Amino acid sequence: MKQIAVAFAALLLVLAFAIAVSAEESRGVTVSVSAKNTQLTDVLTILANKSGLNIVTSPAATGQVVSVHFVHTPIEEALDLVVRAAGLGYERIGNSILVGEPEELSAETGLESYVIDLHFADAYELEPLVAKIVDEVTTDPGGNRLVVVASPGSIEDVRQIIHELDVPPVQILLETEVVEVKTDDLHEFGIDWAKLTSQTVIFAEGEPEPSSPDGIPTEMEYLGTTKFDADNVVRQAQALEVALDFLEGEGHARLLSRSTLATLNNRTAEVHIGDVIPYTVSGVTSAGAVEVTVERENVGVSVSVTPRAAGDGHITALVEPNVSSIVGWKGPNEEIPWTKERRAVTQVRVRDGETFMIAGLLNEDTSTEEQKIPILGDIPILGYLFKHVKDQRTTTDLIIKITPRIIS
Repeated sequence: MKQIAVAFAALLLVLAFAIAVSAEESRGVTVSVSAKNTQLTDVLTILANKSGLNIVTSPAATGQVVSVHFVHTPIEEALDLVVRAAGLGYERIGNSILVGEPEELSAETGLESYVIDLHFADAYELEPLVAKIVDEVTTDPGGNRLVVVASPGSIEDVRQIIHELDVPPVQILLETEVVEVKTDDLHEFGIDWAKLTSQTVIFAEGEPEPSSPDGIPTEMEYLGTTKFDADNVVRQAQALEVALDFLEGEGHARLLSRSTLATLNNRTAEVHIGDVIPYTVSGVTSAGAVEVTVERENVGVSVSVTPRAAGDGHITALVEPNVSSIVGWKGPNEEIPWTKERRAVTQVRVRDGETFMIAGLLNEDTSTEEQKIPILGDIPILGYLFKHVKDQRTTTDLIIKITPRIIS
């Protein structure tokens, strides 16, 4: 008896596999049919024989007459056209097609509960999409699974959508550098910082060859085009790289951070370099008691990047750099920090592994330097004759270099 049960189970498994294969193969079948003033049921029988699908019709299909002419037409398209020409609808359930009135097909029958396991996608993110197909869907909090209540026809649509979406996500590696440049007195080195960091489009005649990566700025050619195609407009960033290396050696630029981190496609990655400043805020409750709370203020440099990989080898990145610092304290007891912030939001599209830069986050600081002769400079009134006070103004620019790479 046990052997019979095992054999019966194996038979069911083989039949289920055969039906699945047949359903998959039928999606690529094409048919050629020519008929004039022919019963709808006869045309559907021809399509069933050519495609290997099971076609079931309701009484509404009886007596319907259609004229068709198909040449190498996909079976799904042929079925849709024939059924719609008769004013009916159809629903596919596995390897079977049900033809009838649209109102009858929309009625949910044979509702059952199904548990669908997900391997890569997040169940909480797919739940709203599945809810557009079926009325009852929940996420299993104990695992990455969806619990769906649907008819046999609807569950096939759900499984097809999940099959397309539950795929391994693309990972992107982000290499980020943040460099601060003192832009004062750069003309002494023959550097025009405004022109160096500006982006322009140059039109050139002919088709010049691209510059070599290790070429010096004076040897670089410009690749121009009369078409405003992002793939054909090339900016020479090598000159800026050479200038930054030189300024770092001269002490006019310093590297604030260099980080490498990976993130999933269309997921935000953030790097923060700075301090967390705690401060207390006092208040009076409704009962008259004094309440003291501790707040925190993040200051420093932070870069938020949201990359999205396209199928053509390009990456679109939403970049949000932010630079903040405390310039003073406010409040009754000077306990609330007063911060200054530099923020920008931009979106760029680059090739995989190509570096892009963001500049223009300018900052201006004013400081006072005092030089005096000891003892004499401290004499009231007369001390001004023995000391010198100098106001200094320093302008800095923040350069952010980002290189996104798609991880295979």
